[in-house]
Amino acid sequence: MDAPSTTTTVRLVRAPVESAIAAPVLRQQLRNGCEAAALSILLDAGGRTVSQLRIQRRLPTSGPLDPRGVGAARVWGDPDLGFVGRPNGGGVAGGFGVYPRPIIRVARALGSRLDDLTGATPQTVYARLLAGRPVIAWVGLSAGPFGSWRSPAGRAIKVNFGEHTVVLRGINRDGSLSVSNPLRGTAETWTRAQFENMWQLLGRRAVGA
Repeated sequence: MDAPSTTTTVRLVRAPVESAIAAPVLRQQLRNGCEAAALSILLDAGGRTVSQLRIQRRLPTSGPLDPRGVGAARVWGDPDLGFVGRPNGGGVAGGFGVYPRPIIRVARALGSRLDDLTGATPQTVYARLLAGRPVIAWVGLSAGPFGSWRSPAGRAIKVNFGEHTVVLRGINRDGSLSVSNPLRGTAETWTRAQFENMWQLLGRRAVGA
């Protein structure tokens, strides 16, 4: 008598290898308004249309409009607390920008929850992209020039004046990244090495939808 046959079914989980997120390409309207433009892009990808100028107006500011003092006595704002400098440039320093925490607060006030991905691994960022979730990344367009000052509260601030933000909006089949760059309003393709090097220059700061 033949033994009864048994059938084993193995289910394979297919992990996506590419993604394309419907995030627009916008050019920043203010010289130092890349963060507001990037948040406008991110919100649009989630179905909310908020102009970058409205976002810029909602951002808290930190410190005097222009730096005061020189050398070790120089005082300016804290980008972890609010926008530092002049959004449209000018003044003695030309303005600077803002880091993730104030961006997250403005997004929350506009009804959108963002996660702080600062210090995350590149693989964490890529996993979010493959799941269809765009990411704002702070990158360095250059390795410097660097600057330092004290915040009004006395905190030591060190920055890279090559600071910029872009929106990562997908991964291509070859592993490269689709990027919405508000500097000139362009859709770009970056290698992972290119992104990771530029991201490291700004301390691996990022926020994700």
